[in-house]
Amino acid sequence: MADKELRAATNEDTAASISIADDEDDGEDLRSLASDQPVSRKEAVVRRRRKTGYDDVSFRRQYNNVHEKLINKKVPNTTKPLEEFDRRLLEPTDGDGLSLYQQLYSYATQGKIDSFKDTIRKLEADKVHDPNPRVRLLSQLSPHKNTFLHIAASFGHAKLVAEILHLHKPLLFKKNFEDDTALHMTAKAGDFDTTNTLLREAPGAENAELRNWINDEQNTPLHEALIHGHQSVAKCLIKAYPAFSFYVNKEAKSPLYLAAEEGFDEIVKLIYKKGVEKKPEGRVNGKSPLHAAILSRRNNDILKIVSSMEEIFVISKDGKGRTPLHSAASIGYVEGVRFLLGRRISDSHQMDHGGNFPIHSASSKGHVKIVKELLRHCPDSKELKNSSSGENILHVAARCGKDNLVKYFLKKGEFRMLINQKDRKGNTPLHLATMHHHPKVVYRLAWDTRTNLKLLNDSDMTALDITESTLETIASYHGVS
Repeated sequence: MADKELRAATNEDTAASISIADDEDDGEDLRSLASDQPVSRKEAVVRRRRKTGYDDVSFRRQYNNVHEKLINKKVPNTTKPLEEFDRRLLEPTDGDGLSLYQQLYSYATQGKIDSFKDTIRKLEADKVHDPNPRVRLLSQLSPHKNTFLHIAASFGHAKLVAEILHLHKPLLFKKNFEDDTALHMTAKAGDFDTTNTLLREAPGAENAELRNWINDEQNTPLHEALIHGHQSVAKCLIKAYPAFSFYVNKEAKSPLYLAAEEGFDEIVKLIYKKGVEKKPEGRVNGKSPLHAAILSRRNNDILKIVSSMEEIFVISKDGKGRTPLHSAASIGYVEGVRFLLGRRISDSHQMDHGGNFPIHSASSKGHVKIVKELLRHCPDSKELKNSSSGENILHVAARCGKDNLVKYFLKKGEFRMLINQKDRKGNTPLHLATMHHHPKVVYRLAWDTRTNLKLLNDSDMTALDITESTLETIASYHGVS
């Protein structure tokens, strides 16, 4: 008996010590769940268990402590704690309101249209003293600020959606906790029938206000349909609201960009057909869909259609100052490079913010075919140097260790003037290959009889000096005298 009491006391002390330690040691792992630190919940769990080794019971106790902190965090777009926020949304306006609300919520979930209508009729018959009982009840919100229209739409009950809109049409533009309308929800789900039902009740494109159709990610329903890959729903939305096609979201992506990015050629063609008739202001803001078409490399037809839509798409630059030709050259998209050079050959001499020309972008990735294509259209591109570093295309290939491209340059006599050229710091291609530890390139350059091995850079070092200095550093690090 004494042993059992002793073990029980020991277990209680151990649990208490774990609880105290847990409360004191929140900072590294699970406390981040109740803070703004970007540590994932899974990572925190694994880290905590690895560190302490305690069992699930103790872990749940720790999780409860953190959960108490989380429950009092502020909900986005409100100043009230989560528990108070939920209670406020569910609070009835009178004794029967909550009961009726829950009935209608259940009917909306299950799509029971007759039961839904009967409940509304009974309410209107019983509440003769209330001039607007139907509107008041239908305007109630769930904890996530969903209306009955959101709920019915999310479950694909198209007939009930039509009935709810007949009862209270303003619900069409009501937004939930994420600023989604019911149309956003059906677009995300790819529900063709319910989307069409909502669109039939929506105002025509000429009367539509775009702000009514934007959620907290600045996505229109068309954005959501394309993000989730629902092309049939996207087509309906484009036909109803062509202006959606050019509106940019928080990521500066328009639906046209998304369609080009995913290779949805039918969507791009439809936007071209419908969009050219409706040209909203700022329709070409944000990321160029031509960049998306190039980077996806899915469909050459998309490339041609998008480039024909707006000249600004062709000349546009991304956040790093890269033209579509830079992008195509960088990823080795031969057909894209050929097409773009045919449209605007002058882009071959456009620099990005880093001072690189498209041929430098191709050289850094070792794309021999792209370099050949660029030189076929613009033979003088071989002379282009990075405006910042002063590197020629052989410098770039050597620095990046692109042995196949270096081999190509050395084999062709037209590039011999590049072999011993210096960059802004006096480095030759051999210097750079040595500095960046590319032995194949070093070997190829060093054994080419045209390479001057005695050339000094601005630090008065030959390529051999750099090699010896590197070896001395390595030896010193390993304690070798």
